[in-house]
This record gives sequence, structure tokens and C-alpha cells, in this order.
Amino acid sequence: MDCPEGNCVIPGLTREEKRKRFGHDPANSQETWEGLRNNIYSIGRSYIDNHCTAAETERRLHDLWDELIHVAKVTPDHSPEHDRLVVLILEARELGSFPINQKDRDALPGTRVCEVATMPNGQRLWVDLPYLVQEIYASWTEESMKLSSQERQSLAVLTAKLCAVGVCPDQLSCCALWLFKESLETARDDVSLPSKPEDGSNTIVELLPACLEWLKQSSHKLVKLSLAGYDPATDLAADLNDSLMAPAELAVKANIKQPGFSLPRWLFWRQRFKDLYCCGHEPLVSIARACFDASIFSGLNIGLTVPGEQIYLDRLFQALDKELAARGNKGSVDASEIEIDMDWDKE
Repeated sequence: MDCPEGNCVIPGLTREEKRKRFGHDPANSQETWEGLRNNIYSIGRSYIDNHCTAAETERRLHDLWDELIHVAKVTPDHSPEHDRLVVLILEARELGSFPINQKDRDALPGTRVCEVATMPNGQRLWVDLPYLVQEIYASWTEESMKLSSQERQSLAVLTAKLCAVGVCPDQLSCCALWLFKESLETARDDVSLPSKPEDGSNTIVELLPACLEWLKQSSHKLVKLSLAGYDPATDLAADLNDSLMAPAELAVKANIKQPGFSLPRWLFWRQRFKDLYCCGHEPLVSIARACFDASIFSGLNIGLTVPGEQIYLDRLFQALDKELAARGNKGSVDASEIEIDMDWDKE
């Protein structure tokens, strides 16, 4: 039997043909989760038991991550199943390094043999989660613009949660950088025009929900990278096209020149949320305010100084106190109940 575990990939199928074989019942997420988990352990056992080389294992890893990403995309953004997927990836990473098997040892010259299972790209099984970042990044840059807004939002939930809990955070943050560039730095159709997701022509209102998920789940990481001036293109492990990290036309017009993350770029994004809030179009007004609210205290929440945050907080409290006094100091007032001035962040 060529596949002792009964769970090997079918050779000769294209990526699309394999995807058509995915069978995930949203009403039975437990079965889906167990299938993914069993696949992880099957891949490891196949290698340990000397049934396949690292090069042969690579194909199964690509298919594993592609299926997991597919599951995330069809899972509602608010579902706790995203947390289970994140924990599953953490579990895989904690399997640690595997010893090199005899097939790989025999195939490599003695001077090149190492003691741990290493994939063709140099990443170790499982501790480096080989090819995970590559598959997620490709899902964003090559496919996400053709997804529905809901699928893209769900993809953002998974990616941002992974980034937040320390799974390849610097590399996965590139997905946020790419998304924010496409959403906030690129001129797009008015929200009133019909979108054509099949050709990637999304409106701003269709892209902002994914931005919001990044800010809700991982704004602390994004603001840290911005303050540090992190450029993913300098990370040898990122394997990125420099042009994908460079500011787009709207940012360039605002004199944002540095590629990658930067404080000026972060502040530009915040200003864009303010501008979109003032456009007068619903639902863009609501989603733009939600994005602004999710970003305005990103630095303060973790003890970092970002221009405009503290003064905005001070003025917000003043407005809340004023509204509470107008109600006779009875009950309480939430920020969502008052008219805010987004220019409160101006020093």
C-alpha cells in the first residue's frame, strides 16, 4: 500500500481540483477540526516512519495549509472556530523539531546532513510551520480580491489572530500591510457603484471589514511595527516583492515614502478613516468610524506614545462628562452615544 495512513494527497491533481474535494459542513465544525488535526499528525508520522522524504512532505504541507485557510474563509468572522484553528496551528508548532529520517539521510551528502527534518526551503518540521506564511500570504495577494467581503473578513480574522498570538507575527503582518495599502492608499470606486469581486474590483466599503478585523485582533502588533519602522522586505525569511510593500499613490501624495511600516504611514491610515467617515455614505460612515475607534488607542493600550492618542482620550472624557452632566449625572454614557470629533486627535 503506497499510503499506509490512508490520508496521502492524490498525486496529479491541480490546486483547484484538490479544493473541489474539500468537504466541510459548517454544521459539523468538530469533524472538520478533527480532520485537519489528524492530517497534521499523519504528515508527521509518514515522515518519521520513513514513508516519504522532506521534498515529498512539502506537497502535503502546502495542501494542509490551503485546506485550513479554506476552512477559515468559509467560517463566519464572529465564530469561535477561528480560535480553534489558531490553537491547532499552535499545537502543530509545539510538536517541535523532528529527527531527520533515513530516506533524507541517505539522499544527502554526508557533509550536508543535519539532525532535524528540514524542508527544501530550509524550514524545520514542525517548529517553523513550513510553508504556512507562504500559503497565507499568497491567499491575500493572489486571491483575496476575488473573495466575497465576508470571506475576506474571515481570512483577516485568522491571519490577525495568528499574528496576535505570536505565530510568525512579523511575516504575517505583511498581509495587513498589503491589505491596508490596497484599501486606504489606492484610489477605488465610489461605494455607490456595483463591485465585481470576480475581477478584483472591490469598493472601499467591501475592503474595510477586513481592515477592521486586523485592528480589532492585532492593532498592538501593527502599531509596534510602525513605531519600529519595520520593513518586511529586509527580512530574508519574508521572500517578498519590494513593490508590494511600497506606499501606493494616495500615500505618496501625502509624502509617505518609506516602504514597509512607519509612524507616518500609520497616521495616514488613521487620517483616511477620518476622511471616509466624513464622506456621508452609509455603510461606509459606520465601518470607517469602527476602524478609527479600533486604531485610536493602539499605542496607549500597550504603553507606547503615538501622536494624537492621549489628547483624543482627554477630549473624549471631557465630552462624556459634559453629556453625563446634561443628563443630570444619572446613569452612564458610552462613547458610541455621543457625537465625536475625530479631529480631537490634533495636538
